Amino acid sequence: MKRYRFFSLIVLLCCTSVACNDFLTEYSHDQAYVQSYSDLDELIIGSGYMKCAGTYDYTYYSTAKETYYPYVHFMADETEVRNTGTYDYNGESFLKMFYGFYTWQKDVDKDHEGTVGWTENQDWINLYKHINITNIILSQIDNQTIQTENDQENVNRIKGEAHFLRGAYYFVLANLYGKPYSPTSAKTDLAVPIKLTENIEDKVYTRATVEKTYEQVLEDLVTAEKYLKGQSRKSVTRAGHTATCLLLSRVYLYMQNYTEALKWAKACLEEQGSLTDLNDYQGTTFLTQTNPEVVFTMGGNFVGTGLSVGSGAFTVSNDLMQWYTEDDLRKQVFFDSPKEGVYPYKKASKKSGSRDISDNFILRTAEAYLNLAEAAACLGNEYTTEALDAYNTIRERRLANYTEDRSLTGKDLVEAIRLERRLELCFEGHRWFDLRRYMVNELYPQEKTLTNQFVLFKYDYGIYDYVISLQRTFELPPHDNAWVLPIPQTELESNYGMPDNPRNERDSK
Repeated sequence: MKRYRFFSLIVLLCCTSVACNDFLTEYSHDQAYVQSYSDLDELIIGSGYMKCAGTYDYTYYSTAKETYYPYVHFMADETEVRNTGTYDYNGESFLKMFYGFYTWQKDVDKDHEGTVGWTENQDWINLYKHINITNIILSQIDNQTIQTENDQENVNRIKGEAHFLRGAYYFVLANLYGKPYSPTSAKTDLAVPIKLTENIEDKVYTRATVEKTYEQVLEDLVTAEKYLKGQSRKSVTRAGHTATCLLLSRVYLYMQNYTEALKWAKACLEEQGSLTDLNDYQGTTFLTQTNPEVVFTMGGNFVGTGLSVGSGAFTVSNDLMQWYTEDDLRKQVFFDSPKEGVYPYKKASKKSGSRDISDNFILRTAEAYLNLAEAAACLGNEYTTEALDAYNTIRERRLANYTEDRSLTGKDLVEAIRLERRLELCFEGHRWFDLRRYMVNELYPQEKTLTNQFVLFKYDYGIYDYVISLQRTFELPPHDNAWVLPIPQTELESNYGMPDNPRNERDSK
């Protein structure tokens, strides 16, 4: 058996909904070969994009190997433990699984008793596997025979999709395992290793800086934009030009390059600018592939299982819900409020393992408006009108009887836009990353101490009901080391000398 080291990922493709395994085999120990660009097209569909876990893979009975960084929903301030009402054993199992992430422990993969919960290196492995697929595609695509103009268009599209995905995955990895982008320290802060070749290399890898990682992200996305420009979009589950523009605006916003963030947000909205007016909304599930706001989505929906009466563990936090005013229609459209807790059933499907829409990697026009608004507001008075236009465009379609607010400027405007971003993009994988970048923002820094409770129950035979048996409170202050995930131990062992992201043991208050 070949020894696998970091990135040493031989492409062994299992049967999926797309039969990729028929044409890609291991060759000369570390090479892959294909017969046509159509093979590469099938490969990128089957193994390049984030996968959707099966119906039961999202539950607490499984580590859900095809679920992507679901813990970001629990590390920030969008959720809290439901500590009243009917006890649910499954919910307790679910809570224990994410204990290390939810309470920002040194060992994120352990529960409160030291038992393994969520697999620590799962996302590292999955994302780098996808990256290696894109590396293979990009190494092989120019070797394919091109006979017609249509052939060339398809080759360009496949190149564009591969560059988009590679850039997207490095962006996610950098924001999970690297510090937030700070213009003053990005040159020295560490992010993740970068590998751009398809070869299996017996070497020790080092971590690139945050700056170098973002440079690679931008290089891939700018290249993707060139190849995808003018291409017709196949579906919202395939990367296209509009999605690339929107992701570029997000990346530049994280980098505090507001001129470029504004430019690419506008480019996105020029191609797709629809917003659903909730004043006229009659649907039952807001985020679906047919929603005209959705630009791109990949991966599945974990929130449907993670926050539900059935799981019994988490509910939408009061910290979030308190900011929705009575005339905010999102309260009814995004959330359901049964007897115990509040749940985002209506924003995304509550069906376990839903394949329709992602709750972690979704691009939609509402984000483009918010990126535009924030970037314009940060560019100063000359752009205040543009910022207010975008801000009010969102709000007039989300609130009943809304009257435009043109009075906001400067810091007040930026803070209003950030709040709107929180309310609009909740449970779409933004909040944890947004809180990180706000801390290092040079113009308008914003810091917050997070507080999470861990609660367990036991049965009281005296009252014939469950009562709280353990209740602990944990805090994460600004700039704490736990705002960055630790490098998986398996990678540290395979790459001797690779520095970890230090974390301290965290006790309850």
